[in-house]
Amino acid sequence: MSVKYTNVNPRKLVEFSTGILEKAGIPRKDANTTANLLVNTDLRGIASHGVAHLSTMYVKGIKDGLINPKPGIKISSGAPATAVIDGDRGLGFVVGNRAMQEAMKRAKITGIGCVAVRNTTHFGACSAYSLLPVKENMIGFASTTGGIRAGAPGAAGPVTGMNAMSFAAPSDVEFPFCLDMATPIVAHGKIEIALRTEQKLPLGWEIDAEGNPITDPKEEFPKKGSIVLLGSTPELGVYKGFGLNIMVDVLCSILAGSMSIPEIRKQPGHGSECTHFFCAVNIAGFLPPEEFKKSMDHMISVYHGLPKAKGVDRITIPGELEWELEQERRKNGIPLDEEVIKSLKDLAKEFQVNYNLS
Repeated sequence: MSVKYTNVNPRKLVEFSTGILEKAGIPRKDANTTANLLVNTDLRGIASHGVAHLSTMYVKGIKDGLINPKPGIKISSGAPATAVIDGDRGLGFVVGNRAMQEAMKRAKITGIGCVAVRNTTHFGACSAYSLLPVKENMIGFASTTGGIRAGAPGAAGPVTGMNAMSFAAPSDVEFPFCLDMATPIVAHGKIEIALRTEQKLPLGWEIDAEGNPITDPKEEFPKKGSIVLLGSTPELGVYKGFGLNIMVDVLCSILAGSMSIPEIRKQPGHGSECTHFFCAVNIAGFLPPEEFKKSMDHMISVYHGLPKAKGVDRITIPGELEWELEQERRKNGIPLDEEVIKSLKDLAKEFQVNYNLS
């Protein structure tokens, strides 16, 4: 299938998304925070977690009563460097941004700040939050539990969460290092993209309850498909992916006083609410930030200068391609596929918000 893409203006997309969320009941400041985080994700090329979800996940969640548009966020703390936030089912972007800001505030005082979050909702891509401390000469870490769509070694069907994490660190003249990854082999949003663009799934992404591969995204739900964890098999290291998946659940759920993913699965009718974990590390507590950033630049240059295998033009490290793409898209616009464009036009009509994104 030939997929048609339309380039949209990032600034106008933020304004439009803010307007839609505000009409849906989100206070303007929170709507703008959410819109910026969503569009920044699309700028970095993470289409699986950007405005494609504006209608289907966030506006729908508000309409269905799954997302509280005006949450009473509560913070409790047992130590100067740590806190737990109850998000009152608030929009994940709003609660997540509040939590990372809290972690950064504590890190400026104590050297490190860690915040666990319970009772909230999907917050998009983890890198949207891990990159926030980078602007303040800090290292950032963000993780989240996700919907129960992933498999586990020896289990039949989807039994664990689409748990994910991101780690980011600043550099000086180069781009920030940014690892942004799901603990399954792929984010579920990538399967959604394949579904709406009528693409086949690569072999090894998803299996049915009997362990047979699923390559047609349309077969995911009829066959109770589960997305494979990193490593895929014991011989190839699936227990590393499984261990990382559980690690995220410990940080996000257990530490926040919430239920873990397997416990949620055993609760009929219990919504698979998301939990998050955020950490900010103040580099100045270890060494001068400028010294750290110069060392990051040197490390990056060493990787760039490594001998290259046959047919390889360049060696890139996590965060590099996304940073380059962001610079290009800020100039030339964000390409959105026709299904996403249609969903935005439908929202514009429904909420009577002007659609002008060119």
